[in-house]
This record gives sequence, C-alpha cells and structure tokens, in this order.
Amino acid sequence: MNDQLENKNTSPEETQGFELIDAFTEAKSADGQEVSSDDFKFVQQDKSIHDVKFSTKPTTFFRDAMRRFAKNKSSVVGGIILGILFILAIILPIDGVIPFNTTIGSSGGEVNILNYETNLPPKIFDTGTGFLDGTLEMKNQPYPIDNNGNYIGLGASEECIVGIGDVYTGYSNVYSSDGEGGYATVTRNVDSSEENTGIGWMYSVSYEYDISQYDYTFSFTLGWANAEDYVQPEFDVLFYANNTYYPLTDYSLEYGTIGEKADNDATVYPYETQEVNLTTLLKNNAAIQEDFPDATTITGSVGLIFKADSNSRTAIYVHDATLSSTNESSREQAQLANRSFDDANELVGQPMTINNQPNPRYWTNNSSTQFNPTDARTSRCDIIYDMYQVRYGLNSITIAQSVLDNWVSQGLVEYTDGNPASYRKTELGEANNDVYVESISQDNGSTLSANVIMWKYLGYDHMPKHIFGTDSKGRDLLKYVFSGLRTSLLLGLIVAAINIFIGVIWGSISGYFGGKVDLIMERFVDILAGIPWIVLMTVLCIKMGQTFFVFALALCLTGWIGTESVTRSQFYRYKGREYVLASRTLGARAPRLIFRHILPNAIGTIVTNSILMVPSVIFNEATISYLGLGLQGLDSLGVILSDNQNLLNQYPYQLIVPAVIISLLMICFNLFGNGLRDAFNPSLKGSD
Repeated sequence: MNDQLENKNTSPEETQGFELIDAFTEAKSADGQEVSSDDFKFVQQDKSIHDVKFSTKPTTFFRDAMRRFAKNKSSVVGGIILGILFILAIILPIDGVIPFNTTIGSSGGEVNILNYETNLPPKIFDTGTGFLDGTLEMKNQPYPIDNNGNYIGLGASEECIVGIGDVYTGYSNVYSSDGEGGYATVTRNVDSSEENTGIGWMYSVSYEYDISQYDYTFSFTLGWANAEDYVQPEFDVLFYANNTYYPLTDYSLEYGTIGEKADNDATVYPYETQEVNLTTLLKNNAAIQEDFPDATTITGSVGLIFKADSNSRTAIYVHDATLSSTNESSREQAQLANRSFDDANELVGQPMTINNQPNPRYWTNNSSTQFNPTDARTSRCDIIYDMYQVRYGLNSITIAQSVLDNWVSQGLVEYTDGNPASYRKTELGEANNDVYVESISQDNGSTLSANVIMWKYLGYDHMPKHIFGTDSKGRDLLKYVFSGLRTSLLLGLIVAAINIFIGVIWGSISGYFGGKVDLIMERFVDILAGIPWIVLMTVLCIKMGQTFFVFALALCLTGWIGTESVTRSQFYRYKGREYVLASRTLGARAPRLIFRHILPNAIGTIVTNSILMVPSVIFNEATISYLGLGLQGLDSLGVILSDNQNLLNQYPYQLIVPAVIISLLMICFNLFGNGLRDAFNPSLKGSD
C-alpha cells in the first residue's frame, strides 16, 4: 500500500515505463512545421463585446394587430368587399347618380313611367349576346303577326323580336285571341225526365229585311263530331222577332254531305255548305204571316235552332253563317256582312256591346246553351323579346292637352284646325333630335293619342340600361337594393353599437365582481332572454308603429345579451391571471383592472361577436318583414325580400339580387370578424 502511495507522488520524469507525448507538437513535426507561440493566441483578444442594436422599430399594439390582420388574405378581401358595399350604399341612392325613376319628361309633361318600366330584366350587355342583355324568352306565344304588324299577345312590333323558335300549329277548344276558324259549338244539356227534349239556338243581331223588293240568302256550314256517341240533332233555320221564335222549315233541312277532314288533329268533319232563300221562307211561314200581315219589311234576327237528343249531351257545330242580299247597295252589304261570320273563334269572343252600343257581330245563345269554339287553329312558338325595345321603343300613349300645346309653342308640332283637329311634326321638329312625336290623333275632340319613342318622352338622353333590372313598381333595382342596403346597414350599425356598449359594460361588471353581484345581474338577464325577440318586436310594431326607431328599440332590448355573455365569460377567464393580481397588489382599482388589463385581452372574441351582430340585425329585420311588419316608408333589404318573395318563378332576379347582397354581407362580416379576432388577440402579439 505504501509503495503505491509513493509511486503516486513520483514525477513523470521519474516514473519508469511512462512517456508524455504532445500529440499536436508531434503532428506538426511530422508535417515538417515548427510550433510557435503564435499558434496559441487568444481569438477575441482585439474584439469589443457589447449589446447588439435592435433591427426592428418599436410598435404599438394596434399597429401589430393591423400587421397580422393584413397577412390574413381572406379577411382583407372580406373587408374590401364590405368597404365597397358601404360606399355603394352611400353613393348609389343619391338622386342623380342613377338617372332613373323621374316622372317628368323632357317635354315638361308628366307621365306615369311606372306603366312602362315595370319588371324589366337585367341588362349589361348589348341585345343579342344571350346573357344579361335585357331579353326575355316567352313560351307558347301566338304566331304569326296580326294585320297591324304586331305580334299577338304582347302587342310588340317586329323590331322587338330577337329570335323565334320553332312554330307549331294545333287546334284549341278554348277561345283564344290568336285563334282562327273552327266551329261555333252550341251545346244543350237535356234532362231525360223533360217532356220537351230541349231546344238550343243561336241567332244574330236584328236587321230590317225588305222582303217586298229583295231576296235574302242565308248560307251556313255545319260539322259532324268525330265521336262514336255523337248524335246529329235535328235543326232548322230560325227567325226571331218580337220575342218569338219562328222555325222556318219544321226541322226538315238535310244534313248535306260530309266533307274532308282538314287535319288529323281536328275533332269535327265539315259538311258541305247549305243555303236557304230567307225571303221565300218568311213569305211562306204561316206563323209569320199571321203575326205580320201584309208586311213589306220584317225586323228580326236569323239563326239556327236545334232539338237536343233526350239521352245525351248533344251539340251543333257551325263553321260559318253568311247573309247576302240582291240589294247591291254597299251600305246594306256592309250591314249584312257585320251580321255574318266566317271565323267561329272570333264569333265566340265577341263582346255584346261596344261603346255602350249593340255589337252587330254578336250572336246570342239561350241561357241554358253553352257557346264555345271547337277546332280553332292556333300557331304557337317561343319568342325572345327585347323588353327594352318593347317598353322604351315606339308606343302609343294618351297625352295631356298642355303637353301638346307645349310642343306647338316650341314649333315642333303644327296644329291644323278641323273636325277632328290634326297635328303633324314641323321641319324644326324633324330636324330636332330631341323631338319624339311620331304622330298624333284626336278622338272625340278631347282625348289626344300620340305615338312616341318612350325613352325620349321619359326624358332620358339614351335608352336606359338597368343593370339589375326593375321591380314590379318600375324602380331601378340597382338603386332600390342599395337604398335598402343603406337603411339595413344603418339599422345594423346603430343597433350593434348600442348592444355592444350595453353588453360590454354589463358583462364586465358581472364577470369582474362575481358573487352576489353576478347572481343578481344574471337573473335579470335570464328574465329578458326568456322573452322571444320576435314576439317582443311584433308587439312593439303593432302598438308603436313600424318605424325605424321602433325596430331599433326592439332589437336593442334583448340584442345585447349575447355580447354580455361573451364578455362575462372572458372576464372569468382572465381576472385571475398573474398580471391582474400584480396590478391589484400595486394598488390598481377596479375600473383600471377592467378596462386596461382584462378587457384588452378579451377584445378579440368580443370583436368577432360584435362584428357578426350587424348581419344578424339585418336578418332579424328581414324575418319580421316576412310577417308583414316591415319598415313603413323606408326601403330595406328585408322589405325588398318580402315584397319579391312571390316572384321567384316569374322574375327570379328580383329576389336573387337582394339575396346575393345579404349573403355577401354575412360572408364578408364573418371573414372580417375572424381576422379582427386573431389580430386583436394579445397572446399573438409579435407573432407572424
């Protein structure tokens, strides 16, 4: 043991069997390099050591929040869209920005433009492009044009037609303004218990027949129904005079020969035309001679009478009925022609009177007889109309005398005295591009009718283009929707500001103090939350009126509860943190702790909840508007949606446009609110 200790105290030189080797020196010597003191020099001997200067500039919490917000691209896009909507809501409703809906034409005469600008489709591109070009495709439209060059049904001239689909022809058993030909079907229902099997008839307006000088011929063509159970009734020529019916041939007329069927779709076969000498029948009829002895003229009506079959519902089909006379005077020929018909469809549609005078083309049937058309030919097609040309193009309107006098005083129209008075455009009027009078006529000395180019008459510099179209009251939908958006945003911002203020104050106090204070305040909140807001709003609107103030009041009574709940929960989350305890230890009072230390940390969640309150208010207003309690005298998105909800099938754009705007508001407020929540979150300060 002692030997071992002695060896430990022995120097290396004295230790036998061991050799100290400098590996570095040996390595340098092996490479042929000499080792010097410079090889052992201190590296940072000549360098100074000090604090490094900050490379970033000092910033504030708000600047740092905006920097983080700017990096959230979706939130920035949402904010930009919101800003655009806000600007448009302020600018577009201003009078003059969108030059539509004026009621004064450039002539100085007033005209109700709502009759001409209703339900126009959206137009952005030129007509014919096929998309948002102001055209409207109407299905199953009449074809072809009428005698005046107008397409039947819409009353539009050919220049208003952009395109016409395939034309298809068919037969109709219902009266139609565009139908033609066919049979006037006289149907008589018969009760089998009746002793008299039932009589049906049709006859024309009365006429004075001079049987002493002229022969009158009554011609008609009947038809046979293409049906197995059809029974041809007995029929006769009828003369009706002095409230008495006179069958003239005792039902002895022959049916005639069945003609060729006009078309496979037709339901009636035509007979050959039959004709009778009316003068001879009147002279030889015993009943007439007894009632009109020695009469040279007899005033009455001519028609057909038939006996219905006792066991069925039978009908007589009359294709045409014509009266003619050997009297060649044009006056008599015209009067007889008025009492004849060759178009059964037109016959059925004739009114009984015109201008309070009997209509000579009207044919009467007895009250128990049905009178309908059969096999009226109709031609239909799908037509694409340029609705702007229809409404703003050449139209016939009634004008006031003062308007015409104004045109005359300007030298644009020349007045010619006469009966009736006449007017025409002068050379000055022809040369003046602002003149829009095409022609003027005067009816009955009082009513003035003029053919005018409507967009000029309405005072426009050019034919308008309504980007969003117009509504059922003729209002430009672009201006109307953004006017409603302005009202809705104003309501939303005011209500949101009030609710945020009340909710933050109430929730801060309740959440900070807790205990009995929180218990009492929360019970009050529970009572208010138990009242359905829609019931509360409905009662207030009924009792206090549907005004802006009432809506705002109803939405503020319970709208702050959500913000209060969020604020209270955030205060419970942060009030026990170390920095709050440290501030309280240093003597900070409750207001400073609430508004300087706790509230800034909770602001992110509160901001998000508050931002979403604006579209929520707009939705609530829209909901109450659907109940018929919308704002009165003010435009709003809710009122617009309520007014147009029934037009989705006919005019979908009137509902889609405000729906898209309100959807954009919801999406953009959501994106914007999420970005602000992250930006104002203190825990993310300084992060990327």
